[in-house]
Amino acid sequence: MKLLPLSVMIASSTLFLYGCSTFKTSDTNHSNTADITPVAEIGVVPQRTALEQAWSEETRWNFWFTSQGARIIPYTWFTWLEQANSTELFRSAKHMEELRYLPMTTSAQNPAGLPIGFALDTDKKTGEAWMGMTCAACHTTQIDYKNTKMLIEGAPTMGNFVLFYSRLVDALNATNLESDKFERFARKVLADKYTPATAQALRTKLEQTALAAAERRVVNDLPADYPKDFTSYARLDAFGNIQNAGSAFALHDLTNNNYPSAPVSYPFLWGTHQSDVVQWNASAPNTPVVGPLVRNIGEVVGVFGGLEIKEANFWQQLLWNKHISYSSTVDMIALGKLETMVRDLRSPAWPEQYLPGIDTEKAALGAQLYQQECAQCHQVIPREKEGKKYISVKNSVVELGTDPETAWNAEHHMAKSLILEGEKTKILVGDKFPPTTQAISIPVNGVVGVVLKDPATALKAGMLPLKGEKSHKASSLKALMHEHVQARKQIQATKNAPAQDPEIAPDGRDMTGLVYKARPLNGIWATAPFLHNGSVANLWELLLKPEERSTSFWVGSRELDPVKVGFDTSKGLSLFKVMDDKGQVRPGNSNRGHDFGSNLNDNQKWALVEFMKTL
Repeated sequence: MKLLPLSVMIASSTLFLYGCSTFKTSDTNHSNTADITPVAEIGVVPQRTALEQAWSEETRWNFWFTSQGARIIPYTWFTWLEQANSTELFRSAKHMEELRYLPMTTSAQNPAGLPIGFALDTDKKTGEAWMGMTCAACHTTQIDYKNTKMLIEGAPTMGNFVLFYSRLVDALNATNLESDKFERFARKVLADKYTPATAQALRTKLEQTALAAAERRVVNDLPADYPKDFTSYARLDAFGNIQNAGSAFALHDLTNNNYPSAPVSYPFLWGTHQSDVVQWNASAPNTPVVGPLVRNIGEVVGVFGGLEIKEANFWQQLLWNKHISYSSTVDMIALGKLETMVRDLRSPAWPEQYLPGIDTEKAALGAQLYQQECAQCHQVIPREKEGKKYISVKNSVVELGTDPETAWNAEHHMAKSLILEGEKTKILVGDKFPPTTQAISIPVNGVVGVVLKDPATALKAGMLPLKGEKSHKASSLKALMHEHVQARKQIQATKNAPAQDPEIAPDGRDMTGLVYKARPLNGIWATAPFLHNGSVANLWELLLKPEERSTSFWVGSRELDPVKVGFDTSKGLSLFKVMDDKGQVRPGNSNRGHDFGSNLNDNQKWALVEFMKTL
């Protein structure tokens, strides 16, 4: 374990003052480059302790700032955008910390001193630089204990994306409406190119961008009776956002959306590349080459990957017999490099030099209890074998008794097919789209379209994580895609298989075939809150009988509780509530089910918690 040399970076960042000569980013992990005038970060960036997770410092920085092709707003706009009700810059360390993203210093890879995971991407055609999120924004966290701030790679962020985006929309709107605010913004963005004419052109573009951003917020909004902080810190309905990115935005019908009403905890990344399936509901096969590529493209689509599905033009139809055209800003080569980093990532060991030591006597008893209560679903994988493939356990949603909304929405959210009606769902294979289809099948179709649009690049990107392994190296992309589609069909066939005893939820819905994935618990100590929807505050409460668990607790604190193994819930930024105002469990927030170990006595439960610290 080591300290990141942030003190050195902070000192050197004073050289990056506005007005210095521009430089060109040159890191090989950036597919695109741009001339950007470097500026200092705003505020104090904390010194963090990086735990050993098999990554070098160079790898960390590459993971943080390698763009995957997501584009939210132009980079210089985000650099100089003020908050809606303040002259303080939106990117200030204080504001980003309040949103629970991780402030970082200015560097060649991070020329505006943006938080971890806020990356620079450049449009190859126009040369315009954009700011977009990359994997690290959602899968890097900071855990505090007393005076130590530990940086955990691949761990779930505490970030509040919905609040971030809502404030960004407000800031864009305020800048467009308020003359003084716009004038400050325009002079910074345009610099020596400022004239009344260029300022007016900027304002026109700003108004268009602000409108598009507001539309996106409306499309992904929740019903009026949901609390404003329903999604809140440390969780997001990413699946719902991906669905809407396809059905509403890619197909250009903003009414063709569904409510993203099933937020989940961001999954930890270590072990992701090694699993047979991904997603909480085990819906996506992780087949070699294509599996990770499709998974990652889908993720980018959900965070401003610019997916567009439209009718092919005359020449495309005439020359290539293509009826549908696909486009996206996704950078497949960068995704291949990011997946290679994730492949090598390892779970963080409980750091006894910063946290209280583990009671080995308790842990030894806990190891036996773990085999008895947990190992049938959460297999134990020794640290030296974390790089090996594994088959995850899939558990019936009804048998688990946990909140079913994530699995239900993924299966039952529907949308109009529009121009895709009559086309094959997987382009080369699959049934044809009916007038109305599963909402998730639209972005899946779009992802396949993006892959097939540039098969050579897709194959190259998909091969990168294999690092020269012979397995699948000689296969064509078409054959690999067929293998992936067959794996998806097998998953769907399992869901649709006739059941002797239908699995009916307490509310009467038929959940037959719906599952949640159980994975090894290596590094689980660094991933609170627990269950797929983040409804249980710590490991201790997870072992209580469901009716004894807290029905409300504060989220947003970074301070670790090393006894119960979770975060301090006595303070925070938002109050998570299992119940609605009528005292009923709110769909999406249930903390029931998963009662494994709840019949143990207290001493046994504490021993089990102690053992899980060692994983």
